[in-house]
Amino acid sequence: MAKRVLYSTITTVLVGLFFSFLAAVSLHQSEKQAVAHEVQKDVENAALSLGRELNIAIELLYALRNQLNVSDEVNEETFVSFAESVMNRHPNIRSMEWAEVVDSRDRDLYEAEAALEFALFEIVELSDNGDLVKAQARNRYFPVKYITPYEDNQNVLGFDLASRESMKNALEMSWYRGVPIATPAIRLKREFEDLSGFLMLLPVFHGAPETDADREDALHGFLLALFDVKDIFQMAINNTVKESINLSLLDKGLSANNQVIFKSTVDLSEPPNTAFLYSSEPIYFAGREWVLQGAPSSQYVNSRMSLFPQIIFFVGVAIFTLLAYLIYILQHRALSVQRRVDAKTRELREANKKLEKMSKSDGLTGYYNREYFEASVQSEVGRAHRDRIPISLLIIEIDNMSRYNTRHGRVAGDKIIRLVGQAISDTLKRPSDLLARYGGETFAILLPNTHDGSPMADICINAVKALKLPFDKDAGGEVISISVGGVSVSNTENLEASKLVAYAEIALSKAVALGRNQSNWINAPEKNQPLERG
Repeated sequence: MAKRVLYSTITTVLVGLFFSFLAAVSLHQSEKQAVAHEVQKDVENAALSLGRELNIAIELLYALRNQLNVSDEVNEETFVSFAESVMNRHPNIRSMEWAEVVDSRDRDLYEAEAALEFALFEIVELSDNGDLVKAQARNRYFPVKYITPYEDNQNVLGFDLASRESMKNALEMSWYRGVPIATPAIRLKREFEDLSGFLMLLPVFHGAPETDADREDALHGFLLALFDVKDIFQMAINNTVKESINLSLLDKGLSANNQVIFKSTVDLSEPPNTAFLYSSEPIYFAGREWVLQGAPSSQYVNSRMSLFPQIIFFVGVAIFTLLAYLIYILQHRALSVQRRVDAKTRELREANKKLEKMSKSDGLTGYYNREYFEASVQSEVGRAHRDRIPISLLIIEIDNMSRYNTRHGRVAGDKIIRLVGQAISDTLKRPSDLLARYGGETFAILLPNTHDGSPMADICINAVKALKLPFDKDAGGEVISISVGGVSVSNTENLEASKLVAYAEIALSKAVALGRNQSNWINAPEKNQPLERG
């Protein structure tokens, strides 16, 4: 019981720890999900803003192309005027260029005509050493003819865009499809920094060609806008993400490896929390696919995570510990009361057992008394009826006990009765066999489920003889003996308890009449037809 109280207390504490931990973890997970959702929202908003800025740039290029289509001929003055109006509306455009398509057979004529506007004009390309040299022979050239602002980009004049394979592919794709195409990221050299940029190309046609063949013949030139990724990136996120989120812009391109073209780091002293890393939906524009990744800083996460999970855990542990203590006190008191009650109950049970034993037992011998024996006979006869089993009964009388008491006294006689009873009790081997003191010097034995009890009568007679209890020292060796009368009933269907006892008493009377120190047995295999056996 004490262990159960201890186990109950420990179980209560453990259950409290479990549920407190579960509640704390649940709240912590809810807060983490809220932070993750907020990061996703901020990153997606920044991606949407970046997509809007890029689409605005594309729309401005279309507007510029429409203005050039209205003009009969593109010259430097017309281009610069229109381009600067576009750049004023979109400050993230670092420069704008006009490039024309030149067939290889028209190269010399084109360079001569362009030299009239720009002295020493020629179509050039970059060498392996990074120097501008005369462009190698190729089928088609895309030289830059006009550029604004000219002062910062004059070295680009005459540069053949087709000299770079990636640029050539972008030009041809834009040409044949008639749509704007953005190039992969390129490096922009500035004072004290090296940044990423990209060119957006838009073909300009004579008229409005609809098929690929028509567009190939109607190409007039290309509009090129150079964007600084940092400028357009910051304009986008300044309108959305103002929190401590580290952002990375990735160009997925055609390869499996994403190229990081720009990073915005909030705090270099602390690494971002990659557990909340989120990648936006792809940003599609001008033939490219960008993805914006965001990872919040520790400050961003900590400002949104509260101490409530820890508080709930410790409060829960304290409450359940107090509850366990109260339960322990109550159970301990109940245990003390229960122990006192159990002690009283045991005392009462022992007293009842003693009383019950006294009510069933004979005061002299300690064996069952006649009242209990008769009740047992009644019960066993009833069982014999139900189960259709045989039954036997013996009545044993100590011979000449009255004469022995007269000579030796009642005390000596009682001793003989106890010794004879012990000898008879030792002959019984089955737990179901029942021995009782039937009268003053008489014993009775009930043998349930026994076909023939006559051998037991002889065993009892021999057991008493073996005691060799002298009847009288002057009687010439006479010893205490017993006479036994018994009955066995095989068919117990109509048997009554009184009739079974009566048969045994009749048999005992016959044994006494025949001279004592012997047994007489009645077998009753048939209904109401007992047979005598001497």
